[in-house]
Amino acid sequence: MKQTPSSLLFEIGVEEIPSGYFQAAEASILIKAPALLSECGFQFENLKVYTTPRRFVVHAENFRPLAIQEEEKLGPLKEQAYQNGQATPALIGFLKGVNRSESDIFFKESPRGPRVCVKIKRERKPLRYFFETLPTQIEFPKMMRWETSRYSFTRPIRWTFAFVGKQVQKYKIGDVTSSNSSFGHRFFSSSKIKVASADLKIFGRSLLKQHVIVNREERIRKIKGFLKGSNNQNQELVEEVANLVEEPFAINGTFNEKYLKLPSTVLTTSMGKHQRIFACYDSSGRLINRFIAIINGPRKNVKQIAKNHESVLTSRLEDAQFFFQEDRKTKLESKIEKLKEMIFLGSLGSYRDKTKRLEALVQFLGKEAGLSNDVIRRASRAARLAKADLTTHLVYEFPELQGVAGAEYARLDGEGEEVAKAILGHYLPQSLSENFQNLKKHLNLEGALVGLVDRMDLLVGAASLGVQLSASQDPYALRRSGGGIVKIVRAHPLKFSISNFINAACSEYGEVISKSGSDILKQLIPFFKDRLIFELQLKTGTRELELMEGILASNMEYLVDVYEKFNQLSTKIGQDFFIQACKVAERTSNILKSVKEKINDRIEPSLFQDDLERGLFDLLNKEEPAIQKLVAEKQYGSAVKLYGDVFYKPVHNFFDHVMVNAEDPKTRTNRQALVKKINGLCASHVADLSYVTNLSK
Repeated sequence: MKQTPSSLLFEIGVEEIPSGYFQAAEASILIKAPALLSECGFQFENLKVYTTPRRFVVHAENFRPLAIQEEEKLGPLKEQAYQNGQATPALIGFLKGVNRSESDIFFKESPRGPRVCVKIKRERKPLRYFFETLPTQIEFPKMMRWETSRYSFTRPIRWTFAFVGKQVQKYKIGDVTSSNSSFGHRFFSSSKIKVASADLKIFGRSLLKQHVIVNREERIRKIKGFLKGSNNQNQELVEEVANLVEEPFAINGTFNEKYLKLPSTVLTTSMGKHQRIFACYDSSGRLINRFIAIINGPRKNVKQIAKNHESVLTSRLEDAQFFFQEDRKTKLESKIEKLKEMIFLGSLGSYRDKTKRLEALVQFLGKEAGLSNDVIRRASRAARLAKADLTTHLVYEFPELQGVAGAEYARLDGEGEEVAKAILGHYLPQSLSENFQNLKKHLNLEGALVGLVDRMDLLVGAASLGVQLSASQDPYALRRSGGGIVKIVRAHPLKFSISNFINAACSEYGEVISKSGSDILKQLIPFFKDRLIFELQLKTGTRELELMEGILASNMEYLVDVYEKFNQLSTKIGQDFFIQACKVAERTSNILKSVKEKINDRIEPSLFQDDLERGLFDLLNKEEPAIQKLVAEKQYGSAVKLYGDVFYKPVHNFFDHVMVNAEDPKTRTNRQALVKKINGLCASHVADLSYVTNLSK
């Protein structure tokens, strides 16, 4: 392969994929692809993922091999490597393990003294490894097997190709061998599309001629163009429909005005959730008896297609009207006891039991977060009614109306508007792709509170049953629940202890679960770390991800603090003071990593033997209160700035001239305690900045 930069173009062609699968799939590709390409020895710029219902397309610019990379391998200490000038078995075994000879040795200083070191080339995997491995690491809710090799993917793979520049790549995914061709629209393209290079523009034009718009943003713009005049602002439905079609085409239809007497949310949810059609509104925002349907590709018989949509919609609205009238014969409150008949999750009781837990958890979390008594009271009422609509005729026939029906019935029963909004809102966000700022517009504080406890109750219950929270398959939507929690906290920054919240949820289950709160906490904390990284869309290999890992390593007890630290510090990466702080963290951390025994917290000034350690101790005592004050005031950026400004030169001077791991054990442990105190001043209260790498200073 030529060494000059090229583009990479990789397509996986499949049977139609459900609309809701793309968000997590694309995010996982953006996370996994860079790491896999690095393993193959390649670097690139501007990696993007394009999707349609029948394809995944990965494109990267300036795709080129990495320079030959070497890494250092540390061996035994010099004193252990040689005895009487002869190589010891320890040295011989080390050299054999790394396939090197004595002539390759050089010595490198370490806290324990000089150590044997050699340089070895980092092994690279063939590029076909990327094409064959990436599909196995894409996240999907459900997987399928369809051929004799038992290969697993979300839908059967039908074709694949990859180019680097003009060079076609050879590989195999399952029983599908790569080629140099693609396919257009299932119904409007009759022949293969020959591909000659990794040029995305040429490939996109070829697909367009075959009725495929590969860029989803372009499909979204086209759909919005069709919706002009409808006054419909349902962005979520627009994005969902864009994932269902390869070339959008609009159909207009109508329905009987009598159905406008139904609550508007029942109408719009029936249209949007079941048929994926767009309701229309007049200029004042009132629903009218028109709709717009987006279909996959242009058709000639539009009138017949419109009639088909109208017929299906009329049947559904007729049913909705009947069930709505039946449900209204009794109040929502009276339906709560029927939840005893509905199993929640295996052996974890009924939805009536869950409702009691939610009411108690709302009281706990509301007080933990310092919310007003009025908010807690309304949220408790919403928690009591939140699941009652699961017993209604309307939701039984139209499951997509859960929450929607409950909110409408609550309003008609005379419940307060904030309670009704919370019943509907506790299911939000329905998509983890929703912007947290947009979520805040639709989700009131009471709904946020109920939504948090509803999801935590599910996660704790599932963890107690041994359900794998990070498994590739996710039948209970646990990743979505965890992602919902971190997104809700991002939208409504409620301050609560995540440990206390998990333990409270465990306590509400009582003897129903056998696992202890500490065991479940160990399962859920790493899970929430992954969900935070996913929410912020942090990519592998970036300083931003390393910063977040450092923040999480420090303390993630309060999710709002995690967000605040990241928001403040992520804008400072690359500034001099930030680099200085990272270098202080790096040097102090390296010393601490080499210490196997427990390090004392107490520093004894009487054991100091050098003016530099005395000066560093005095500096620590002088500046520690100021840094702690900034942390307490949540001025994390200022705290890190002060930390870097104050300690950068003194710490480097100290390490350059003072042996921390001195021969005398008391001196050694005392100096280690000093290093630990300086390191912890930032690492324990803000972030462990030693996680942030490749910063030059």
